[in-house]
Amino acid sequence: MAVNSLEVEVTGINIMDTQDMKNWIKQGELIIVGGEYIKVFFTEDYLLQIIKRKISGIITKKRYKEIIDGNLIKLCIAHGISIFFVDNFFSWSDIMSLIQRLIISNQSKMLQDVDIFHKKMLITLSDKKSYKDMCEIFYELVGYSAAVINSHFNLIDHSLDFEWENYLSNIAQIVPGIFEKIGTSYEGKHITGITDQRVNDYTKKSNFFYIPIIDSRKDSPYLIIRQEKQTKLLTEDVLAKIEFFCLIYRLKASYQYEYKLASNHYRNLVFEDLLSIKENNENEKNRISYSLESKIFDNYRLILIKDVSEKSNYTSIQKNSIFIKFREELSQCSFFNDNYLVFFKGDYWVILVPYISSKIEPFISELFKFLQDKYRSGKFCMGVSEVHPYWKLHLAFKEAEQSVYVLISNHSDKKYFLYQKLGILKLFLDDQGKINQLYVNKMLETYVYPLVNYDQNHHTSLLSTLEVFLESDFSHSKTSKKLFIHKNTLYARIKRIEQILDVDINHSDSLMNIYIALQIYQLSNE
Repeated sequence: MAVNSLEVEVTGINIMDTQDMKNWIKQGELIIVGGEYIKVFFTEDYLLQIIKRKISGIITKKRYKEIIDGNLIKLCIAHGISIFFVDNFFSWSDIMSLIQRLIISNQSKMLQDVDIFHKKMLITLSDKKSYKDMCEIFYELVGYSAAVINSHFNLIDHSLDFEWENYLSNIAQIVPGIFEKIGTSYEGKHITGITDQRVNDYTKKSNFFYIPIIDSRKDSPYLIIRQEKQTKLLTEDVLAKIEFFCLIYRLKASYQYEYKLASNHYRNLVFEDLLSIKENNENEKNRISYSLESKIFDNYRLILIKDVSEKSNYTSIQKNSIFIKFREELSQCSFFNDNYLVFFKGDYWVILVPYISSKIEPFISELFKFLQDKYRSGKFCMGVSEVHPYWKLHLAFKEAEQSVYVLISNHSDKKYFLYQKLGILKLFLDDQGKINQLYVNKMLETYVYPLVNYDQNHHTSLLSTLEVFLESDFSHSKTSKKLFIHKNTLYARIKRIEQILDVDINHSDSLMNIYIALQIYQLSNE
């Protein structure tokens, strides 16, 4: 039998010179047995213990063949352990020397192969004319199908020789296995990873090894290597190449992250320039358009997003990382437009929405759903400014910020607020968006709560009638149509409201007070 037919890779050679040798045998070793130890070694109990150590083979001399039970030879063969019978005139030292030279030669070739792989991969990646992704380069150099996925099993990169998208399409967010040994490095270190334990058309034909690219397994991207079905462990040379791939990937990811940080910082500086414009200036507008590589429109709404959860006290690095991820994921959403501009200022995420359509709430609603789905630990408030020309975005920022303050200061359950809906209440807000509480209580107790109590006690709808009356510009005909009631019924309700509140609705002061009170009530109940 030839040495290259061994099922287990030869990692070393050892000679039996003591009965308790089984305790320190290493996986992959060739074991030399002779002399008095033949009878000890070739017993079923002892041999089974040796086989469990996953040795690569057994070497003995031809003269011992007659005293070895044929059933024990069959036992070895059944477990994939080859037995070599050498001529009697060979000394054990000659055999050990020859095999050690072969092992060293083989390992040297593997190391040279790994070194060549390192050089070729670096040259290919540094070639400005090469636009190939890393997994395709890896496949061309090594011949192994590979892919990279993120921690949510979304495909990031892959070689083109295999249906990676179809393979991953049904994987969802379920880890396909548990961490276990997938091979041993040149240094003897056990390498752990995941093997896909699912049963499907792909796993019936191939084995898939998942190796975390970052040392910390939490939120780590994974390199997936596809191997033949019979491959249970990855060889040392493959692991060395995988280790180098992961190193290059980490360096590349680090460079890309630093680039994104610098780009993000630059964009935010340009946004500060945009906020500083106080008059129409086409030259400045064109300069900023060029800097952002995006057209600056004449008019915008400005949206501020603030996380007010207890967990939002992040470091500067964490804030930048979270924002970069937010901007990238938002840009992939179907409701997002390439003309929208996204920035980071202080504790706010800023979105500039060109005034192309008067309807902003559908976008706001989709945006809030996106935030809820992606950042479940966050508690977000959004303020939306009125429409302003690009040279008055500093005012838009203040309006959006005031809207955020209104939500926070008045403990509203509403998740976003449009500045234009403040109406006359703008006159009664301080810089933090808070209304004078004594004034609020007095207005509500005088003009709202009496109607609320009356409606509850008499099962009427005077408060909602009054709200529709004000929304209809005090028109009796419009109000009666909206409420589907007769004008006389409306007149009777208005009369009852005047009696309960002790006001004259035809008097402008009374109307103003009622309007303000209803604005406050609606704000506190939204």
